[in-house]
Amino acid sequence: MPWLADFLAHPSRDQFWRQLVPSRDLDRVTVPALHIGGWYDLFLAQGLRSYERLRDSHASGGPAGVQHLIIGPWSHTMGDITQFPERRFGLSAGSLTADLTSAHIRFFDEAIRGRPADAPGADQPVRIYVMGAEEWRDEQSWPPAGVSTEQYYLGADGRANTASGGGTLSTQLQSTEGSDSFLYDPRRPVPTVGGMTVGMSEMYPAGSADQSLVESREDVLCFTSAELTEPVEVIGNVTLTLFVSSSAPDTDFTGKLVDVYPDGRAILLCDGIQRMRYRRGLDDPVLMRQAEVYEITLGLVTTANRFLPGHRIRVEVSSSNFPRYDRNSNTGGAIVTESADDMVSAVNTVLHGPVRGSRLTLPVSALR
Repeated sequence: MPWLADFLAHPSRDQFWRQLVPSRDLDRVTVPALHIGGWYDLFLAQGLRSYERLRDSHASGGPAGVQHLIIGPWSHTMGDITQFPERRFGLSAGSLTADLTSAHIRFFDEAIRGRPADAPGADQPVRIYVMGAEEWRDEQSWPPAGVSTEQYYLGADGRANTASGGGTLSTQLQSTEGSDSFLYDPRRPVPTVGGMTVGMSEMYPAGSADQSLVESREDVLCFTSAELTEPVEVIGNVTLTLFVSSSAPDTDFTGKLVDVYPDGRAILLCDGIQRMRYRRGLDDPVLMRQAEVYEITLGLVTTANRFLPGHRIRVEVSSSNFPRYDRNSNTGGAIVTESADDMVSAVNTVLHGPVRGSRLTLPVSALR
């Protein structure tokens, strides 16, 4: 990979990246497009942003042609394989059963030949697979109609470290201020287990993996809802807003949305990260002040999942997810050139309560 050194030499969004990023030219796109991705696809976020911008251009009379979207429970390279070791979606979820070939033909008929679509649901440009409900849905829009945002607040009845701790997740704001801290040592990072990975060897397969071993670590905070008595269906972009502080001038905060099954499996749905020096943007690096509290919002990308009765909703917070993301050395220096001897540990803190309401924002869909 002869280009890797050039990439690593530009950690911020400078002119090197601005001249390469495709999204700068989306306003010039004039062709129709069929966008296909997976809930565990490394490029899902970028694909959705492209779809949304081109869709809006087409809808407003801009140059872009008609836009269609299909998302299944797939990783970037495994559209035909939906039987992950700890979470099986069934034969109907695979790209072959979903009949992507027919979807391509219908799209080409419409976009190139100008033929009206005549298959059931063909007039609806969005098709998504809803995990948990285990069904495909044809929709008129993305996100689908009938989705509203709900806040789930982080709290704690005791220390939130590990899944067996006292971290809570509730639609009710905690009445008292609290905080939870952990020691992040970049020489002992939290390992990547599933999720949106690609090309990272058989040691780090993509997909809906069980996070139980990760959640046994003291440097992973777990905030878990009560057992659900009614299904909760989440479809759309997921964000995690945190009030944080650190003993270091720079560090990372990671977040995961997890579906906890009655048998104890903690199945990963989506995740994200915020490098603190880039909290104002990738083109505006600013280091932190020790112990100062900052409000940050992590984009956990997106998902479509029905949390079933008996399940619980969980948020994980930590400071590493390696090697999906490179380790932050906590020094504020040039991470790519630092060795293990340069790295330092950081005490990182998440605050929660009525004043500093760290919260998970979920796009909750009306049940059908």
